[in-house]
Amino acid sequence: MHRYSRLVEELVELVSIELFVPAGVLSGGRLLVTAFREGARNVYLFDGYQLMKLNRDPIYMVAEPPHEGSRVVVGRDVAAGRELIKFYVLNPESPGVEEELHPDQKPARVFGLADDGTTIAFTAVHEKGIGAYVVRNGSLRKVADIPGIAALSRVRRSLGVGVGVFPPDMRFFKLFTLDLDSGEVRIHEAPERGNVVALDIGPDGSVIYGLEGAKRARLYKLDPSEGKSEPLEESSALASFGATSFNQVTYLHSGELVVIARKKGRSSVFLEGSPLEAPEGMHYGAREWRGRIIVAHSSIKTPHRIVALDKSGNGWDVVLEGAKPWWLAEAMGNKGYTEATSSDGECVPTLYLESKRSPRPGPTVVLVHGGPFSEDTDTWDVFAAALAAAGFHVVQPNYRGSVGYGVEWTEKLIGDPCGMELEDVIAAARWARDSGLASRLYVMGYSYGGFMTLCALTRKPGVFDAGVAGASVTDWELMYELSDPAFKSFIEMIFAGRKDLWKERSPITHVEKLKEPVILVHPQNDTRTPLKPVLRFIEKASDLGKKIEAYIAPDMGHAVNRVEDVVKILLPAIMFLARQEEAKTE
Repeated sequence: MHRYSRLVEELVELVSIELFVPAGVLSGGRLLVTAFREGARNVYLFDGYQLMKLNRDPIYMVAEPPHEGSRVVVGRDVAAGRELIKFYVLNPESPGVEEELHPDQKPARVFGLADDGTTIAFTAVHEKGIGAYVVRNGSLRKVADIPGIAALSRVRRSLGVGVGVFPPDMRFFKLFTLDLDSGEVRIHEAPERGNVVALDIGPDGSVIYGLEGAKRARLYKLDPSEGKSEPLEESSALASFGATSFNQVTYLHSGELVVIARKKGRSSVFLEGSPLEAPEGMHYGAREWRGRIIVAHSSIKTPHRIVALDKSGNGWDVVLEGAKPWWLAEAMGNKGYTEATSSDGECVPTLYLESKRSPRPGPTVVLVHGGPFSEDTDTWDVFAAALAAAGFHVVQPNYRGSVGYGVEWTEKLIGDPCGMELEDVIAAARWARDSGLASRLYVMGYSYGGFMTLCALTRKPGVFDAGVAGASVTDWELMYELSDPAFKSFIEMIFAGRKDLWKERSPITHVEKLKEPVILVHPQNDTRTPLKPVLRFIEKASDLGKKIEAYIAPDMGHAVNRVEDVVKILLPAIMFLARQEEAKTE
């Protein structure tokens, strides 16, 4: 029991680390900061010395304000985790005072929010699909319906810009523009096959964007009126970096262009094409503040903090950082990047983190990211940190379907969920054993990662000793019935319209093959991966006498927005794994 008490104590300390990200610069040169602080996600003003909280209750999202803006627009989940968002306006001069954005704005699932100081625009789900809405001069109106899934991210005067997947070809994330006056939506085909991954509206009204192409990423500039894209000339430094994706492309209020490019899970910051000195890891959220470039920085060993980069490239320093528990450095060991070889010979980009609290070889967790269109990088991951603290080495495969390694790698998953990307997860497990890292192997994931966990345990029994499936998909057919129009489109996209695969690729179809112990940790109010199919999986597995545990996290949805949410997911997961490991070593 003493060991378990220590696990609980350290987990609470770990998830309580304050995390900071810059969100904009408000009037008077004050920095707007979003932070996991005071137990939840909140927004603060920072004057260089003190933080002042602006909101009353925790927030779900915030619109980037225009430079030297005088208001902050936030979204709040008003449905106990069901991701029904209501918008509020905060006044930096009156902390704690909140006003509804508009009384007629109905709570809805939101995919994008933007504010240019005069116009607020957002995309949200309604009964039949995705709508684009505008709030201007005190009035709220829906200006357009947009097919597929669309997320508006920038607005300037009458122009809105965003990214989405659109029928009939939903394989790629494309750029769309929206005329906020007429409601005209234009979907722009990229000059080459690829996914649009970052964008901004330039001072001249053009749109600059990053495109993750077949093997590398490039910058383009779009004239919205002509609908034509031209390649943006790269500096020799940016070209030699060889980016495979972009975290951010943005114009500063001075008109200077900042590009945050990444490859192999790490990023570099470029100002007008010249690299800036920055700490190793991942960076995003670039702004100019007090003559320097500030960014959010983190690494697998460093929680999110705000650092300031010298514009001449001569150094950096920390602006805002949370305190870390003394034992964190003592728990986290070597980290690195490798490539595991999948069953068809493909190389799977894989990150690993060793725990100093276990020998090598030692107990190892293959931690599978969600999305699936996401990426594990050299950035702070509280799941990985908690596992390392509990004495588990961590392996994170960027299976096919992941972003950051070229669109060809990403689109290999489409039409084949629980197919070859499962082989990639198995390859990471094989690498962990062959490299001498792993003695025993466990698999764990959240959302699509939870789905992959159940795929591994039901379709590849014998590879892992046990698994943790968080917020998982167990039955695609039932999930489709329970989904809103946006997530119906998502399911149609990843299966490429192949409804014949829904049953065959559902873990509940193969539950009789389950041999190893598994725990399903699921949010009670999850509307992305609903609870009902998971309960059916639990019932069927129990009837078959399988070794199954379950924990239903109360008053929580799919998104992890509060410290207590992290604890609800991680505590049963870590305790389960600790018990499995204890049983194996007895």
